[in-house]
Amino acid sequence: MSTSTPARTGRYVWDPAAGPHGALLPEPAADPAPATSPSLVADSWLVEDGRVRALPDHARRFRDTCGRLLGVPPGQVTGFLRAAVGLLPPRGRWFPRVEARPGAHGTRLILWLRPAPPRGGPVVLWHPGMADPRALPWAKGPDLDLLARLREAARAAGGDEPLLLSPSGHVREGGTTSLVWWRGPTLCLPPPGPDLLPGVTRALLTAEVAEAGHPVVFETATAADLAGVPVWAVNALHGIRPVAGWLNPAGELPPPPDSSAEAGRWQARLDRLALPVHPGLVPDADDPAPGTAAATPSADPQHRG
Repeated sequence: MSTSTPARTGRYVWDPAAGPHGALLPEPAADPAPATSPSLVADSWLVEDGRVRALPDHARRFRDTCGRLLGVPPGQVTGFLRAAVGLLPPRGRWFPRVEARPGAHGTRLILWLRPAPPRGGPVVLWHPGMADPRALPWAKGPDLDLLARLREAARAAGGDEPLLLSPSGHVREGGTTSLVWWRGPTLCLPPPGPDLLPGVTRALLTAEVAEAGHPVVFETATAADLAGVPVWAVNALHGIRPVAGWLNPAGELPPPPDSSAEAGRWQARLDRLALPVHPGLVPDADDPAPGTAAATPSADPQHRG
């Protein structure tokens, strides 16, 4: 299958031996998608009428996680990602998912081409009454099945997203979202580390906020510490969504102030960063991620305990 021909909805498996540069082939009907496992690596991004935000960062995150968890050579992942991007349709809203799974003959690299659901509105966060249960919080993929069950429980309780807290009660993130909050003109984020997924959209927002001249700080905060301040849940699919309420955190919390207008302004700014989808957006295998020692330094938020 040519990488210049848009694919139909469905799942495609990477065959590095097909053609001179490898190819994505429709997954056989007799080879259904296996259940989520601790070895799964996944990533997704939003494509709207052939445009995408921060694709290089999604590609780096997926490639680096494949290497750390599964030992997949970065060049192999890069070839797969470029082929996957080449299959994306030029029209409509899409939310493709790339996966890496162990198989009988080595790691299987899969593109799941799927339509994007409508963009969601404000979010109610629900705390499940336990500390963050993820086994590998820093990696996207191994805990997806667990997080899906938590989202179902949140919806059954009248919420939208599970609120993930550290054992000491500090805010980490939502089940599918990064959480940030504003204290006046200052954007606050949980401190990075192995207990936090490196959110691509959060990093994009952080860079835009810093470029606009706003202070950006890391802050260790409980849910109660966020009473009365605007809180946003951000991800690649839905962009920036204000948090509209809390369910079951320690103590009763009032709903955050309405920040829909401000969220809309920043979302418009992020939307302007979308670029035409092209395989060339996937960085070379040896291209370092921003913020690493070999790359151009990124904004360095301060820390607030």
